[in-house]
Amino acid sequence: IKSSNDPDFNGVVSDGNGGFYVYTNWEDRPGSMSRIQVSGLTDSGYGNITQEGMIDFSGVGGTWVNCFGTVSPWNTPMSAEELYFDDTSDWFNPDYEYFSNPQSLATYLGYPTDGSGDWPNPYRYGYIVEIGNAADAAVANVTVNKLETMGRFSHENSVVMPDDRTVFLSDDGTGVVFFKFVADVAGDMSAGTLYAAQITQAAGVDDPAEAALGIEWIELASMGEADIEAAIASFDGTFADGNYITDEQVCDWAESKSGTDLSCDEDATVDANPFSDDRVAYLESRKAAVALGATGEFRKMEGVNINYNLASTWWNGGAADGDQAYMYMAMSSFDKTMSDDEGAIQLNGDNGKCGVVYRMKLMRNAAGEVDVMTMVPAIVGGPYYADRSVNECNVNNISNPDNLLIMDDGRVLIGEDTGNHENNVVWVFDDPAI
Repeated sequence: IKSSNDPDFNGVVSDGNGGFYVYTNWEDRPGSMSRIQVSGLTDSGYGNITQEGMIDFSGVGGTWVNCFGTVSPWNTPMSAEELYFDDTSDWFNPDYEYFSNPQSLATYLGYPTDGSGDWPNPYRYGYIVEIGNAADAAVANVTVNKLETMGRFSHENSVVMPDDRTVFLSDDGTGVVFFKFVADVAGDMSAGTLYAAQITQAAGVDDPAEAALGIEWIELASMGEADIEAAIASFDGTFADGNYITDEQVCDWAESKSGTDLSCDEDATVDANPFSDDRVAYLESRKAAVALGATGEFRKMEGVNINYNLASTWWNGGAADGDQAYMYMAMSSFDKTMSDDEGAIQLNGDNGKCGVVYRMKLMRNAAGEVDVMTMVPAIVGGPYYADRSVNECNVNNISNPDNLLIMDDGRVLIGEDTGNHENNVVWVFDDPAI
């Protein structure tokens, strides 16, 4: 029996009888999710906690490092697969330092771990996983669906906007991308358009507490779930097959998509799409985004969230400018690719190891969708003390912000996941700017 010490997200869904179900992500390889029921409300609180069991992910071939999440407006927990394989080729590389991870997945699937037979398809992992029928009294009746339409990368979190179409998605790692998905039909995530952010930093400002980041959304592709799943299936096979999308194919796709000869290859021609569809955008989303000009420089992008009640009030009131119509995003760190004096993001990284939380004002764009156009620093961690062996980030400020929750009064709960504070804490942040 496998046990886990790595819980992350807790999602709450009403049971319809005065109690609620708590869905908990577990960050393992393969990943998992459990459900408990909390009921029996009295004057002194809830009296009953029932441990119901685990969600069955076998129908989707298992999951991978179930990280943070949210609950959708239609009450489905949205669990994020945090896939730390920047290069899919490493999935088939026995010398890769984390090769034991796909081996663990092979064991789960009943495949040989020595590469002598079938091997897990890397393109079946790295998505947002939607948990349907979440309020059913029987945990066995819960359904599972991977939302491949939202792209494949190191998902930290997704959050659905009050238009029931727009979803913002964070990508954890180093040199990563901010994504957006817009569904064709409200409440139906099975088809839509995937976008990636191109960032422009405020000119002449490198202070992380002052430097606003402007956003322009680059359209990557539009495909439906069935077509993406068919593309994924084409990569099923053995370890010896080693079948994956190469960097050259990503570049060729991007040149075909943009109609431009790009710097990702050395020839002086616009190459043709090596595939009959836009699978590259959905299966190698980060590389595809960067090839088309999106900014792949974010560092340790973590939770992204709204208060749905506040955002809905704003949206249903005509989406006019108003208090509390904001989204927040945490960067656990802003060192390395965010402070290396290269590219679009060039922050002063003196306190980069302590992190930052950004605020984004919600707006209605020309297409009538919820959107964000600017990332404004709301709170920056630090100072950072390099000469210390403990509490390297000032204990009177945040360090490595991770999960975020916005309360009904607009205050932000910031959960730390840090080695730079001796004790990790949850901060209550009353944003002075709003």
